[in-house]
Amino acid sequence: MTLLEVLVALALSALVLAGLYSSMNTVFATDRALDDRLRGVMSYVRLSNLFQADMRTMIGLPSMQNTIFGTEISFKSTHSLYSDSSFPVMVTYFVDKVDGEKYLYREESEEKKGINLRIRLLEKVGELKFLSPSEEGWKEQFVGKDVVRMEYVYGDKKWIITGGRLL
Repeated sequence: MTLLEVLVALALSALVLAGLYSSMNTVFATDRALDDRLRGVMSYVRLSNLFQADMRTMIGLPSMQNTIFGTEISFKSTHSLYSDSSFPVMVTYFVDKVDGEKYLYREESEEKKGINLRIRLLEKVGELKFLSPSEEGWKEQFVGKDVVRMEYVYGDKKWIITGGRLL
């Protein structure tokens, strides 16, 4: 075997290894991207189920107000996580900033029974808006409807959940 044959064999081996590295790098990058997307979808499903259950059992109409971190919505609901839905509680969805990061929270409270349960739902949330339906489409002004659309940014993507009372 001559020196030229050895050099050709080494060059071919280097090309095969570079191709293998590139293929594996692509597979791992795709896997990471899919994991990030799956995390976003799973968070969406959990939040969607919770928000829609709260809205389905809403008593009266919700109230909305603007805060420095977006819109906040409050309403009375019989969907209590603390008491297993045994009595109505005041439910509030809002964004708060903790240690420089914005988090989406769900808070339920009942003053007479001394209940105040705050749950952190999502971390690193961008914009949060609650919209009401109108003849021109979805508006940020509350127009006295019992159907509400939640729009939020999570993982650099916009997510939308619509919920409302059944009856």
